[in-house]
Amino acid sequence: MISQQDEPSKLVGFYREYQPEIKFIVIFSLGLLLAFFSLSNKTIGATVVKPITTVEAAIASNVLNLIGFPNRQDGILVSSTHAAKHKFGMEVKNNCNGVFESIVFLMAFVAIQIPWRRKFGWMMIGFTIFHIINMMRLVSLFVIGSLYSDATFHFFHETFWNYALVLLTLGIFIFCAHQAIKSPPPPTSAEALG
Repeated sequence: MISQQDEPSKLVGFYREYQPEIKFIVIFSLGLLLAFFSLSNKTIGATVVKPITTVEAAIASNVLNLIGFPNRQDGILVSSTHAAKHKFGMEVKNNCNGVFESIVFLMAFVAIQIPWRRKFGWMMIGFTIFHIINMMRLVSLFVIGSLYSDATFHFFHETFWNYALVLLTLGIFIFCAHQAIKSPPPPTSAEALG
């Protein structure tokens, strides 16, 4: 007969049963805390985040010029040079540059329990897809702001794109993680030579 002392505690049993999920949550949460704490640092904001935001604004400005919305970009400010319905300007702020969503996506990939050789490529593919979507967001907001009312712009800026980015980030993560899990790992250098 097994005594109660010989049986593992329920907590140990729970940990053993859900060890991958617990590791994911701990790594993901600690990674997010560290990343978001780092981003709140003024030096990192000035030397990393602001240049990223300026590049995002410059790319959006170039795309807008290509599709027939003449504008001028000055740092993080993009403003129309030829009014469609009315003169419009938008400032690409820290929460519009995709940095926070990118960190959530990347930390989820870091926390997932599969070898780096299998996940790194899909992590970069998902990261790229996300930034293309974020660029579409910036361009669409400028077009909407140029052609429609302030109320329409605010709806798309504050409601539609906020929810859409959360859902798209989750969808991109699930797709890329699934592909990374099911894909065979790339051959090691010894396997490639052998």
